[in-house]
Order: sequence, then structure tokens, then C-alpha cells
Amino acid sequence: MPSRQETQRMLHSQFGEDNIPTHAIRHSRSRSFNFLASSDSTEPIPINGKHSTTRTLGKGISDGDLKRSGDATVRLSRSFESSPVKPPDKQMASGNCCCCDLRVQWPGHLNVYRCTTCMTINDLLPVSQEKRPPAPPLSFDNLENLLRSIRSDFRHSMKGLGYLPPDRQNSPDVLTEKEYSPQLKPQIIISTASSGPTLEKPGDGADSVDALTLSVQPSNEGESAGNDARTASRKKQREITSRMFSPLDEHILKSFSNWDCLNNSFRESKPDDRGHSSHHRSGSTPESVDLRKSSVSGIIDIKPTPLRGEYEERLLRRATAPRRPSVSKEKERTKNPTEKPKTISLKTPDINWREVDGFYHALLTLGDGYLEEVMDDLQTNENLVGKEHGPFLDVEELRADIEEARAHTLRTLLKATETLLKRPGRPIKKAEDIRFLLIILGNPLLYGSHNNLMRIERSPTAMTKQESKRPMPRRQSTKSDGSASGNHSTIVKRILGLIGFLPNECHHYLVSWFARFPDDRFKKVVDLCNSFVTYRLAKQFEKKRDTADDSNASNGPGRKKKRDKGVIYDDDWQIKAAAKVMAILFAANNSTSARRHLDQSFDFDSEDVSNLSVALQAKYDARKRGQLIPTSDFYNSMLDYAELVPDFEAWESRSPRFCFCQYPFFFSIGSKITILEHDARRQMELKAREAFFSSISSKRSINQYMILKVRRECLVEDSLKGISEGVGSVDEIKKGLRIEFLGEDGIDGGGLRKEWFLLLVRDVFDPRNGMFTYDEDSGYCYFNPNSLESTEDFFLIGVIFGLAIYNSTILDVALPPFLFKKLLHGANHSTAPSFARTQLVYTLNDLAVYRPQLAAGLKELLEFKGDVQETFCRDFVATVERFGVITEVPLCPDGDKKPVTNANRREFVESYIRYIIDTSVARQFEPFKRGFFTVCAGNALSLFRPEEIELLIRGSAEPLDITSLQAVAVYENWHTKRPENEPLIQWFWEFFASITPKEQRMLLSFITGSDRIPATGATNLVIKIACMGQDLNNRFPIARTCFNQLCLWRYKTKEKFTSMLWRAVVDSQGFGLK
Repeated sequence: MPSRQETQRMLHSQFGEDNIPTHAIRHSRSRSFNFLASSDSTEPIPINGKHSTTRTLGKGISDGDLKRSGDATVRLSRSFESSPVKPPDKQMASGNCCCCDLRVQWPGHLNVYRCTTCMTINDLLPVSQEKRPPAPPLSFDNLENLLRSIRSDFRHSMKGLGYLPPDRQNSPDVLTEKEYSPQLKPQIIISTASSGPTLEKPGDGADSVDALTLSVQPSNEGESAGNDARTASRKKQREITSRMFSPLDEHILKSFSNWDCLNNSFRESKPDDRGHSSHHRSGSTPESVDLRKSSVSGIIDIKPTPLRGEYEERLLRRATAPRRPSVSKEKERTKNPTEKPKTISLKTPDINWREVDGFYHALLTLGDGYLEEVMDDLQTNENLVGKEHGPFLDVEELRADIEEARAHTLRTLLKATETLLKRPGRPIKKAEDIRFLLIILGNPLLYGSHNNLMRIERSPTAMTKQESKRPMPRRQSTKSDGSASGNHSTIVKRILGLIGFLPNECHHYLVSWFARFPDDRFKKVVDLCNSFVTYRLAKQFEKKRDTADDSNASNGPGRKKKRDKGVIYDDDWQIKAAAKVMAILFAANNSTSARRHLDQSFDFDSEDVSNLSVALQAKYDARKRGQLIPTSDFYNSMLDYAELVPDFEAWESRSPRFCFCQYPFFFSIGSKITILEHDARRQMELKAREAFFSSISSKRSINQYMILKVRRECLVEDSLKGISEGVGSVDEIKKGLRIEFLGEDGIDGGGLRKEWFLLLVRDVFDPRNGMFTYDEDSGYCYFNPNSLESTEDFFLIGVIFGLAIYNSTILDVALPPFLFKKLLHGANHSTAPSFARTQLVYTLNDLAVYRPQLAAGLKELLEFKGDVQETFCRDFVATVERFGVITEVPLCPDGDKKPVTNANRREFVESYIRYIIDTSVARQFEPFKRGFFTVCAGNALSLFRPEEIELLIRGSAEPLDITSLQAVAVYENWHTKRPENEPLIQWFWEFFASITPKEQRMLLSFITGSDRIPATGATNLVIKIACMGQDLNNRFPIARTCFNQLCLWRYKTKEKFTSMLWRAVVDSQGFGLK
């Protein structure tokens, strides 16, 4: 054995002094894989009967190993990362990992390093692939040809199972040289046991294979010989099925282990090189032939056990695979798939999704129909008809073997995918480099809806004696679904990491591509990211619970550690990566590209929404807003159980650590309301504390609440006067609100406040007052541009809206949805980044919600095929009515002299929409917005979307679900174990369900003080029904709106109950004191 100094001299002569691999002396491939080269010998491995020409550099180290150390397919050994040797003259370099974005340091002279957190191998330069022939791009046609060949091979192999001539019975496992000739492939001839059907050959040699015929020789052996034959037959059957998809496994490994191959696969555009494209489409491509031969040729006898030793087997097969004929560099460059013309744009990633779906579907349905074809072949064989002993074929066993072989191939696909994601082989910086990530995202196995990797549980009768000694494989549980249970999380986390931490330019392309996805594909990707976040949160919660249990155990009994309410997920890079990808998807869901995509298939006039379900209604509303899917599909319900207040406080303090408030689309409307109520309560408590200490220091009484005393007959005047006085002092308006109706005994516990808001809003929004105008077609109201009221009145109305949110009260207002978009766009939050605010864009769908007839006319103008100027004769002016007089307002300078033509009609429509929604009501809207944010100036409001603000202010307008209300109702003072079975309770719910929707709203308003359910849904509206005792004096039911409580007397008949309840709903007004 050469000494260390001799070895170093040899390395100097081979590589030069500066190019010696740092791991050459410390590690060799033969030590990791001792089946390739024994540690006791330095002889090279014979390949195809020839000795390798590489010389050895010591035990198991060869020049070939060292030269291949830069190949992309060779994994970095553990000795590479554990090597502490560093040249003294080299400095350390640092950078961020491409997968987890964490800071990593490595020796500056290296072009590759491994991240110690996520174990991703980062290549600073593209890894050279010159030493390996380039793999052809994947295509559905190539896969179909390969599967067709595999199916044919399997049928021929199964035909020969159990039928061999008598002279072969004593050597069931030996194949002669003639039978192993490569020309016989892929028809696999496998011998069986000594009894049963035999195979007669009319001639010898390789040319006689196609003339093989099947015949049945009756068995003269006893029953034990028949059992042995069946056992041997099943063993051979397992060997056939375990290797049946080996060519496909090789195809997958060769294609998915190469970034160039996968990233250039499934293109919609065809290359200009016809020679290459013809090979790509041909069923007998040289590549596919080589793939089949590489799994069967060579002189090394490979007999692995099923599903064991696959990696070693593949290495040996690659070593014995036939090489491609050498071609000139010019031709090789022409055939290189990476030389295709660039067709990547913002509109398309140039991916043929039909081929991608067909490719994965073919793999998922691998083996379907194979068993039926084998049975048909045996049934149609005339020599088997009427014979006593048929083939030793166990149908259930064969079906299980085929499914297990398919599961093995799918596991190979997933493993090859994970290997590529661990080391992409190049820095990913451009949009054309990320196609392979989208192709991998198309794999249905990642989404949990396919369970093709289950191991089949075999029955004891279908197992051989050797198999019965092994533990029986169990069928995997299917209770959990998708990534929420960690399904393929090692792959999903790397996909999300590589996408999430791409440069902003790539994110810009991804937003445009995702916005053009079909709805179902887009929603699948959103659900995948969301379920992965749920999985990671569950892991973090479990870790926190285990830590708390350990700390409590260490503290001993009687000592409880203070509960930690900090954020537990701020250092999880996987959650951060998933949140970044979700931000890309959320931006795509609301982008203009998505709106243009939807405009081609969605017409707001053609939908009948009168009988839609809740889910379809949400989808319809999303389409009207220009979204692919509703905002609620981005909610993560796991966050409802997280500590949201610490997250919100960390976000407000501009903490550099991860916070979910940076990505508010994860929060459900209930979670956001929780944060908003916390923010409001915190400010109220602060003002109450200041009032308390101020009263002590000044020795005068200061109320901790803002109290408004109003008269019912002068409700608007008294309310606006009291609010204007409170607005004068910001401290006063931030206090909790209490209402007193003069002349009434009611004490405000929440019910009087809801009554005051309800009555005040009805009077203010009364069209007879002239502050707001209503559209007869839509039923929505909007600011009256011709209103004579002062700006102070609109300012106070804005304050009322802010107080409603600040005090968690629902208002009965019919404002259009785009108003809330205008409102949020004008907010100025302290946590917002400092950049120029973009101009808010209004669409035709926004106008269609408020004025559908006007929007329909403008849409007809846009779609008109003829000459617009001659047909419509319009100028750039808007026609408006002011006090019964029709006037024209120019939409641009000299608009009355600028005709509308085919070229500028879109500009005219956009100007018209902007005038109706924005310009004409600027005098009314600006003070309204200023008054609103005088109260709601906190950062919590910025977490809401416009549609969520609408739900928060107006509540939900969905039809009342009486069943849900009944399910969450609470019964008090009934003195029975099951009060829901009381006749009076049943009468109430029957009456509630039988009246019209409008009357249901009236009854709900009588009980709760509002005719709308909360934004979080009917299940969060708890109605309390209390029993007041026997009905002695014909008393009416009583409602306590502060507590959503209805008090009933025990009426004797149903008719009397419904009469008394409805009279109380219709005729009662005002509050008393109990």
C-alpha cells in the first residue's frame, strides 16, 4: 500500500497542486459501497468482460472516482462536511441557502457547500454534465411507448410461468447461455418446479423463440409435489413482478436526477431541430431502447430480493449499460435539450399541462389491466381447456404483487424527486430555471388524494413458507390526508423553500403564471401549502406541549411554571417558506391577470344567484371581485388555536422574526376579530386607567366611559352633537361607549348600544335626508354627489362607523363593496412600508354591483363590433342628474370636444367609472374617511380585506340557518334534563323556521338587537331561551338584547304562543329595567 506522501505526489501529478479535491484522501467511493470494490483488493471491476483502465490510488481509491467527484449525480459524502482541514490562505465565504434562506459559511475556494440546517447542497456554478450522455426530455409519448413494451414483456413472461419441458425440472433457477441471449429480451424465460404444465420447443437456438408453443402435461406426482410446484411457481411470479417495472424505474431515475432534463420537459413549443423532435415523438427512440437494454444486458448476474438492494442494483446496471455511439460536438450540441429557444414569458411557463397530467396519471394507474390480460391469455389457450391441472396462478397474490411493484415505482419517483430538490445542481436565479418546480408540483401524490403507496396485506393462504416467517406488512392508515399529516413533507418543504426564497423577479413571473391557472389546479396548490402550514403548526404545538410537560415534571408537584405565551413558530423556516409561497398565490388570486382570465368565462349578468348554496355563493362573490377562489380558502383554522396576541404585538414592534400578521390572509375572520377586539380593549383600558389617575390627581370625577344621552324623537341631532363633543377630545372617543335613552330605565350592557346604532343608521341613511342615494336595481346606496350637507356631518358619520367597529356592533347599511376597498386603501398604518401608494383601480365589475344597468351599457360599448363614433355619437362627458336637470360633466380637459372612437373607448369607460365611484363624491368621502380613522386608527384594521371589513360592519347577509341556531342555543331555568324536548321550545323553533326570511330577520332583531348574524357565522350567535314560569296574566315574551336572551312564559297552546310572540316582535319598542 502506498504511503500518504506517495499518494499526495500522485494526486499532484494528476490534478495539479491547487485542484486536489479536499476529500480525496479522506474518503473513497469504494469505502461507502464495498460491494463495488473490496477493501482487500485493488483490482478494478470487470465491466462487460473487460478490465477498467483506471489506476488505483490506494485501497479502493481510483482516478475515476476522483474525476467523477464533480458529477451532479454523485452525492457529497459525510466526510466532506466533517472535514476540518482548511487551507490557511483561503478565507471563508458566506451566503444564504437557496432552500431555507439561512446564513451559511463555507471555504471561499469552493463552489459548492451544504447547508447544515436543511441539508441542501448549494452549487454556486452549474455542475457540468459533459461526462454523461444528456437524458432526453420527458414526454407522455415516450412513457406510453415504454409502458407498452413493459406490458408486452410481462404478458410473455407470465405465459411461460409453470410450463417447461421435463428435462428442465431439476434446475429451476438456471438459465442457459442461449436462453439468456440479449436477442431473446424482453421475453423473459423463467423455469419452474418439477411438475405441472411444461413448455415444448420445436427447435433449438435463439431463432426458435418466437415458435414456442404451450401444452399441458398431466402430473404423475403426488400431492406434495404439486404443493412444491405451486410454491416455486409463486416464487418465480414474485420475481417477475418485482422486476417488471425496472426499465421504468431506470427511466425515472435518469430523468428526475437531471435538472436539464426535467426543466426542459413537457414543453408546448417544439424545438426547431427536427431530428431531435422526431426522436422525441418516435415510439422506438434510441433512448428508450437503451433504457430497456440497460436493465437486462451485461454479464453480471443480479438477483436482488424484491424491494431490497435497489440502489446497489441500479449502480451495477448503470455500470453495465451500453454506451451511446460517440458523435461530434456539433451534433451533440444540436441534440442537447438545453439549447431550445426560450419561450418563457409572463403569460406562460411553456408547460403542456395536458402531458404533465397524462404522465402522472399513467404512473398512478400503473399495472391496471395487467391481471385481466394474463387471465385472458390463459383462458384463450386451447391446450388448457378441459385439463384437470391448470396453471399454478394465484390471482390475489398476483394482484398484490402488481400493486406492490407499482408502489415501488411511485416510491422511486418520489425519492428521485427528493434527490433532485436536495441538489438542483445550479443557482436558480431566472424564470426559465423554475419550470421543473412547477412540473414537480403537478405530481398528484403530493396532494394526499392518492394512496398508491400502500403495502398490501396478504392472506396467510397466499403466502409461501418463507414469506410466512416474515412479519406481515400492514395497510397504512388513511385517516389523515395530505400534508396535514406530514405526507411527503420532505419533498413539499423543499419545493416551498426553493420557490419562497427565489429572487423577486421570479416571484413576479410566478404571480402571473399562477393567475392563469385553472381554478381547480390553483386551489390544489393553495390547499397543499395551507395543509403543510397546518402540519408544521401541529408539530410546533406538540413540541411546546412536550416541553411544558417536561418542565412541570422537573419542577415537582405543587410548583407550576408560568405559562409561556410567546410565539412558538418564529424560527421555523419551513413555515416561513410556505407563507411566502402563499403570499405569491394570494397576489395571483387578486391580480389583474386573474381578472382578465375570469372575464373570458364570467358574466355578471348571466348568473342566477337566487338558489345558490353557501359555497357556490362564496365562489360567485369571489368571481365578482375578480378572484379565482374566495379569500376564505386561504384561511388556516389551526391559527384559531394559536396565541395571536403575542404575534400581533411582535408585528407591531417591527420584530425581524417571522409573524403571521405579516401574512394576514392566513387568519380567519374570527381570528382577525379577536385581534381587533384586543386592540380596542387595550386602548379602552389605557384611557380608563388614564381617567382614573387623572381623577385622583385633579380631585374631580372623570367617567371611564363615553356616555351619550339621547332622545328617541331627536335621535340624530342628539347623537351627532354628543359625538362631535367627544371627537374634540381624542381621549374621550377612545373610551367604551354607553347609551342612555332619556325617559327609559334601561341600563346599557350592550343591548341599548345595538339599538342606538340600528335606529341612528336607519335615520341617517334614509334617502329622504339626501345624504345618500339608492339605486333601484341593486338596492345599494352611495354618497349623494349633490348633497347640501356640510362635510362635518359626513365626518361624524365616519366616526359612527368607526365606533361600530370599535364596539363590535353590526350596522344595517347597504353600502357597495368597493366603498370598503376605498376605505382600506386610504388607511395610513404605522407598520406599512414607506413607499409611494399606488392608485386604486376600479373595474367594470365594481360599477356593476352598484349600478348594473350603467355597467351593462358600458360593457356593450366595449364589445361593439361596428364603428363606435358613428353609432353612439358620444363625447368624453358623463351624463348626471342634478335636482331634476340633466347635465354633462367633462371626463377630461376639453372632453366635450373629444369623441369616443374604437381606439379610445376603453379609456372612456375607465374615466366614466372613476368619475362615478371616486371623483364625483370626493367632497363627501374624504371627511367620512377621516372620521372613520379618527376612531379606527390602530394597526389591527390593516389585517382585514375589504370584503372582511364589509362582513365586520354589516354582518353576514346569508339566509338564516335555523338548524345551526338551534344547535348552539342555550336553555335556562327549565328544570329538566332535556329542555329541548319541552313543547314550548319545539313550538318556538317550528315557528322560527315557518315564517318568511324577512320575518325571520325581524324576530332575530327582536332577540339580539340586530337582524344580521355575526361575520363569523350563525354558529357563533348563541341564543338563550329562558323560562319565566306559568302564564297567569297573558304576559308578552321579553327580549334582553344585551345577552341575546328570549324569556318565555309557559303558554298552554301553540296558537296563543305564536300570537303573543309575534305581537311582541311587531308592536314593542323601548327598554325597561328588571
